[in-house]
Amino acid sequence: MSRSFSHALAMLLVPALSACASSVTDVRERAVRDELELVEWRLATAADVAGHWRARSLEGPAAAVLLDLAYWLGADGEFTGAALFAGPPPEYRVLSGRWTLGEDGALRLGDDAEPARAEAAPGLLRLGGAEGRIVLERAEVR
Repeated sequence: MSRSFSHALAMLLVPALSACASSVTDVRERAVRDELELVEWRLATAADVAGHWRARSLEGPAAAVLLDLAYWLGADGEFTGAALFAGPPPEYRVLSGRWTLGEDGALRLGDDAEPARAEAAPGLLRLGGAEGRIVLERAEVR
């Protein structure tokens, strides 16, 4: 390779390589984040809880046995719901009763139910307890 050719090649590559400057991104910014991680949650009120809900995400031990979940939580304290349990074969079970919400955000779906911490965000309800966490999305019937 001639000296003039090498010099010409270097003159072409140097600007191209400097245009590809290193831009190292912090690992926290490279990680894929679920949009639910960005939601600002607050303790739920009774007005937040009432309505028609469908499961958006299930985490923890509950996710191993539940495939889907839907609730109607009436403003009058009554509720009904259906849970699809893993099989074989998968099976729907109907749930119903009265719900209560304590000032500390403890939601009970039935008298014998373990309390779940209820938190709300626009259009979302998050229930957390020993068996995992469920995020419910307000359902619209059209």
